[in-house]
Amino acid sequence: MASLFSKDPTARPPLPPYAIERIQKEIEHLRKRQSTRDAAGKNLAFARLAASCALCALVWLYFMDPFLYAFHKGDAIRTYLYLHNHGSEAKAQALAATRIFSNTEIDYMNHQQGSYQDYFASPQQAEQKADSIVNYMNGLNQLHTGQYDQLDPVGKLRYLLFVRTGLLPPSDWSTLNPSVAME
Repeated sequence: MASLFSKDPTARPPLPPYAIERIQKEIEHLRKRQSTRDAAGKNLAFARLAASCALCALVWLYFMDPFLYAFHKGDAIRTYLYLHNHGSEAKAQALAATRIFSNTEIDYMNHQQGSYQDYFASPQQAEQKADSIVNYMNGLNQLHTGQYDQLDPVGKLRYLLFVRTGLLPPSDWSTLNPSVAME
């Protein structure tokens, strides 16, 4: 049995650190003038990134209504109180007609008195906010009733992806929705 520390006299001597054989791959890479050595790995990473972004976009498109509904309901409470007490009653009734509030919430807000004029700088701002909330609620109702021709482009995309395939997106979650504080 030979010693572990003995050398084979027929073995080649080690190459110097800068021998061409040792750095041949690096020389070939530099001659190709490519920025990366493994382009397939880069393409695969991009594909993974694109797929994860597409998945996040699909999840957002499906679950966006409960979050937007809660946001708009909070604005609708302030807008309704302002319009009912200091602004246009017709706009307040149009806001109530969207069914963003329950009947008990509307009855309670109709009997509220307070300094709601601080909510908006002018009645025109309140009316614009009411119009945007009414447009959102109309779009949400059109999506859930299947009125494809009246939807905006995002609504049409959501209709084709979800409603047409039978996956009806949720419209609101009671845990997220602001409530009218009834004492």
